[in-house]
Amino acid sequence: MLFAILFFMLMSFFLSGSETALTAVNKMKVHSRAENDDKKSLKLLKLISKPDQLITSILIGNNIANIMLPTLVTMIAIEYGWNVGVATGILTVVLIVFAEVLPKTIAATFADKIAYIVAPVIRLLIIILKPVTFLISRFTNMVIRLISKGEVQEATLSKEELKTMVDIAYAEGTFRNEETMRIKGAIDFYSMDVRDALKTPRIDMIGIPINSTFEETRNTIMNNRYTRYPIYKGDIDNIVGVFHSKRLLEWSMEPKKKLENFIDKQPLFVVESTAIEKVFKMMLKEKKHLAVVLDEYGGTMGMITHEDIIEAMIGQEIEDETDIEDEVLIYELTDSYMICHGRLLIYRLNEAFKIKLPEDTDILAGFILKELEHIPVEGETFEYHHLHFEILEMDRNKIIKVKIIKKTHS
Repeated sequence: MLFAILFFMLMSFFLSGSETALTAVNKMKVHSRAENDDKKSLKLLKLISKPDQLITSILIGNNIANIMLPTLVTMIAIEYGWNVGVATGILTVVLIVFAEVLPKTIAATFADKIAYIVAPVIRLLIIILKPVTFLISRFTNMVIRLISKGEVQEATLSKEELKTMVDIAYAEGTFRNEETMRIKGAIDFYSMDVRDALKTPRIDMIGIPINSTFEETRNTIMNNRYTRYPIYKGDIDNIVGVFHSKRLLEWSMEPKKKLENFIDKQPLFVVESTAIEKVFKMMLKEKKHLAVVLDEYGGTMGMITHEDIIEAMIGQEIEDETDIEDEVLIYELTDSYMICHGRLLIYRLNEAFKIKLPEDTDILAGFILKELEHIPVEGETFEYHHLHFEILEMDRNKIIKVKIIKKTHS
């Protein structure tokens, strides 16, 4: 009888550990190894891909062991005249420690290794208990269908949970910051709209009037670094086309011709609330590299390009030969203060100055305007938590230079 007690103790130990190991094993690693034709991984993946069958078989085996143990201990206690209550209490402590806590702790710590070891035995257990598990699974599935009737089953992994996993991987050193930003950008891509990717607001647009001469158009292009320019009639709210700078050479052969002969007269218009995924598909379909963004009143809000959308998707800026090299947005930086441009991205500011400003606005100027709720003037200051902000330079309504000081706690 003592051998029977020892057998059921080991059985409970093994099954408790197996349950934890097989549910905690890294499924992505197993799947990756299985794709590389690893036979053990293929068998393990097949086993863990049916969790209801797996858990049911383990629970049946574990319950058999846990029911038999107190029965045997009670029989021994009666036979030898021991106190049944004391014997049962001792067994309870032993079960908790050696059949629950210890095996599950070990299995959780070495889940990947133990899962491969226990898989063949558990596979055999499933085959032996198949008739019982089949009947129980049918019954439980029927109950679940009755309870969840009409309800949509939730995804096993939400976007927020996936982003949390990426943050954990970054904190543990698995991903670099750039990789983290790219993954999060790809995850959020389908929920972003034009406002999230807009890099050229109306105030920064360089347009060309439709009645411009060859010389005027050439001067505008030579003084700027852009490839495409919106063409407007009257004002920037009435955009009638897009001019590609490469056509300037063609126009130079016949400079007396009008600008309208060289423009794309069917510009792509989108509204600010349009999903950038949809805008990207529209650009690909219509072979456009630029779209004019309209506000709710039909006026021009800004422009969005292929590059802007890709940058939003990968969470990283793309530089080409037309970009200004090493554009300075941080003028001075120390441990206690920094002087920077209003266009500095919030996440870059947080990284450089080791602070945590909210990232619900893209650039520093947006954060300042949100906090002040008005257009600031030069010399204006305000406080935000332990930070002191001072507006050093303005260009009309643009915030050009800001000084941020970390206040020391005395």
